[in-house]
Amino acid sequence: MATSNFHNVNASHIFAVELQDTYEYDDLIDNVKSGLKETGYFNLLTKTDPDELRSFPSTAIGSLDNYVEDSEGNGIYVQITAVVRSGYYDGVNLDWHCSFEEYGETIEHLIPAAEAEKNRLVEMIENVFGEFTQPLGVTAQFSNGETMYHPISYQK
Repeated sequence: MATSNFHNVNASHIFAVELQDTYEYDDLIDNVKSGLKETGYFNLLTKTDPDELRSFPSTAIGSLDNYVEDSEGNGIYVQITAVVRSGYYDGVNLDWHCSFEEYGETIEHLIPAAEAEKNRLVEMIENVFGEFTQPLGVTAQFSNGETMYHPISYQK
C-alpha cells in the first residue's frame, strides 16, 4: 500500500521542499519567517495545526493576522497560520490554516470584509511560500494512494 508524499489541505499548490539535513530545514524556516515579517502582519504567536495527521507531523511557523472592525467596536480577528508539514517519504510542504475570532454582538455585516482580508493574507503567505519552494501539482493519483507530481511555475 502506497500513499501520497504530501498532505496539503488549504494551499493552492503543494509548496514542496526536498531537504538533505537539519540545517536546510532550519534555513527554510528562517527564510519563511523573514519573508512573513516583511509583510508587516507577522505574529509569532500561532495556533496549532488542526489538520495535523500522525503520518504527516506539522509545526506552526508563524502567522499573518489583522483585525476588521466597524465604528461601534465590533470586529473579527483574522489569523492565517503558516505550517510546515513533513512529507510521508521525504521532504516537507508548506501549508496554512485560517481562524476567525469574533468580538461584539453584531458582526454579520463584517463577514465579507473578513473574508476579503483572509484572501489578502493568504495571497501574501503563498507569495512567500513560492519564493522558497518548488510548487507542485498532482499529475495522477492511483487507487493504492501512490501519487505523481509535476512542477508548477508559481507567479506572484
